[in-house]
Amino acid sequence: MTSLAGQEVVALRGRRTGRDRVSPVTVVLLAVLLAILILALFGPAIAPHDRVEVVSLPFDAEVSLLGSDHLGRDVLSRILHGGRPIVIIPVVATALATLIGGVLGVSAAALRRDDVIMRVMDVFAVIPSILVALVLFHRFGVQHWVLALAVIIVSIPFTTRYSRAAAFPIIHSGYVEQARMIGESAAMILVRDVVPNLARPMLADAGLRFIGAIYLVAAAGFLGFGPPPPSTDWGSMISENIGGAGLNPWATIAPSLMVLILTIPVNLLADRFARQVAR
Repeated sequence: MTSLAGQEVVALRGRRTGRDRVSPVTVVLLAVLLAILILALFGPAIAPHDRVEVVSLPFDAEVSLLGSDHLGRDVLSRILHGGRPIVIIPVVATALATLIGGVLGVSAAALRRDDVIMRVMDVFAVIPSILVALVLFHRFGVQHWVLALAVIIVSIPFTTRYSRAAAFPIIHSGYVEQARMIGESAAMILVRDVVPNLARPMLADAGLRFIGAIYLVAAAGFLGFGPPPPSTDWGSMISENIGGAGLNPWATIAPSLMVLILTIPVNLLADRFARQVAR
């Protein structure tokens, strides 16, 4: 029985190795994503001005590379200071949502009756994400942890559903049944057989959740629920400067482009990864 289980696991893993080659397009996408992440995280260290320093008149397009914003502050410096919330909050919230949703999904897949878990997830899944954020802001105030909590709440239902669908055929597969029959513990089966085969689809789903988290954080900033002054983020910059787009369009275009440059590589990578997992 052990040999049969081992052969099935080896066969399953053998089917993966042929699609693990990294294409040049993937390398380019990873390089772009890494560059934007480094710029977002360490941008304040290379910013030419402080985020609150007034360098000229409002919406002066000639003062620096990207001009000034609605208060006369350097747009480039604000861009370099405003990337951390857009990156850190989605990364932390997506990681926690993936962990919690993965545990719930695997638990639901292992149970004979998982109606309660999935019905609760269905209720939360239909609530608009921005509505969840607004309710939490009203109750707890505009803070980074509140926005992260909103991302977690809106991500868990989808992650749970996805992880359950991915875990169900693994948990009820032949090699797992064989492992149970020879007396392997549930913890050993989970660590050795379930988690390794669940990691790839869960990472693909996490990429999609991360994109949604970025959009939610940027949308909250655009609606005026970004970090309190003097802090800033790219979503808040779009909202603050949209009125002066005719005088200095870069005050609005630049933060919009930063959001796009961050999300497009993640979107394409998640899509490529998801297609590989589905093969």
